[in-house]
Parts: sequence; C-alpha cells; structure tokens
Amino acid sequence: MNYAYEESFGAKGYGIAQYLTYAISDCCTVGIRGEVWRDADGFFVAQFASNNDFIHFARGDDTVFDPRTVGGGRTTYGAITAGLTFKPPVPKPLTGLMIRPEVRCDRSLNNTRPFNDSSDVDMLTAGVDVVFTF
Repeated sequence: MNYAYEESFGAKGYGIAQYLTYAISDCCTVGIRGEVWRDADGFFVAQFASNNDFIHFARGDDTVFDPRTVGGGRTTYGAITAGLTFKPPVPKPLTGLMIRPEVRCDRSLNNTRPFNDSSDVDMLTAGVDVVFTF
C-alpha cells in the first residue's frame, strides 16, 4: 500500500498492489501481480513524449513541451501483470542469472483515456529483463 501527498500542489495519490507467486521447480517461478492506483488530482501520472520533457519539467524550464506530453487526469488505474522467472542452470560466475518475461494489462477504471496519446482506456505491454547477480 502507498499514499503520496505533494504539499506544494495539494495533490494526493494512493494505491495497493498484491503479488502471488508459485515455484514450479527450482529454476522456474510463475507470478501474478494486481495493482490499483488512484491519481486523485491528476498530478502524479504523466506521459512524457520527448526524452527530455521530464527533465525540463522537473527543472522548471520555460520550454515548449512535445504536444503529446500529457497527464492522465483524475484517473483510477488498474493493472494485472503475469510473469515468469527462469533461473537456468549455468556455471559460475553466472549462477545468479534470471530471465523474467512478463505481460501487463493496464486499464483506466473510471473510463478516462490516459493511454496511447490519450486515445485508449487500456494498454497491453510485453517485456523481458535479464538480471545478473554477483
């Protein structure tokens, strides 16, 4: 659970996430995560279209932002992520190797359109990361 309050703007946001995992074997774990986040004042969630837009925003620069840089508005977000953690049997020093593919579905729970240049209520994302521990 989390709660955020930005005193300068009087903005509030709060949410909760729950994780469930199951070890299929010594090298494979499957997991699912559910999340809900409420950006009560439309302050905390934004889509910065240009790589430097957030930097300019954070510094307070007088800059023209990419017009695709928008906030999500007063939105309650829901997300479900399904993933797999695979730890292949490899020799030292790579014994901490993990490969983690996942699929995530995000949705506005109050029918705003915060995704894909403010055109969609939901969005699907697939990703994979590779982690080396030592």
